[in-house]
Amino acid sequence: MPSRNDFGKYALKKLEKKYNSSLIDDFMHDLNFLVDSDYYINLFDVYSNWEEPVPLDSEFSHEIACESELLVVGVANLKNIPISFLSDLIDYNTFIFFLPFLEWIYSMNLERQLGSDDVRRLFGSDLAERIVFALEDFDTTKETFKVTPEFFQELREVKWDNKKTKKMFNELNNILSLFAFENYGFKESSFKTKQEWIVLFLAGCSTVKENRQKIITEDVLMAYKTLFKIIRTDISKLI
Repeated sequence: MPSRNDFGKYALKKLEKKYNSSLIDDFMHDLNFLVDSDYYINLFDVYSNWEEPVPLDSEFSHEIACESELLVVGVANLKNIPISFLSDLIDYNTFIFFLPFLEWIYSMNLERQLGSDDVRRLFGSDLAERIVFALEDFDTTKETFKVTPEFFQELREVKWDNKKTKKMFNELNNILSLFAFENYGFKESSFKTKQEWIVLFLAGCSTVKENRQKIITEDVLMAYKTLFKIIRTDISKLI
């Protein structure tokens, strides 16, 4: 019986016939490094065994959340409705797992569960802003970024350039999961969905950064490039 890796290789060959092969090669080079170096499985292990360091009913939850200007302004300006087809492409659900994703990375770097002080330190840093505005250059940029309502309002206007770009986005996410997971169950599916939202959010950030309103192929690839770099970076040194 073919393995998930075999299905991944088949899907990859189909994708290479449709798009610039050098761009797909860059994607696969980064992905293979994360998988072969165990970054990806270590991150998934953190996700699978996650213990919420600041429960929503904690007396410190609101206080710590307010440490992140990005979170405060984002929640205030992105549409949050349960019916997806009535919402924007980039909405509350697309955005809200971005900071938890950084918590998982931070926990992986520290090799332990996080405490409330760790989350406060992460939220109080400018790391999230550097990723959102500098993308793959988040670890080298010297700029200071200001989060504004206008930025999130621009994100709300972002759409897909065409069906082909949207399909590429979905195909890359599927290929990633086929190569990353030998087995696929509920937790893997949940992780894949959250990762898809994070990549979509980053693609939207790339679009706004380039003063466009439509996500093109380059935005999708930049989002994955940024995601992969975050995963392999020790962000504890940037906080």
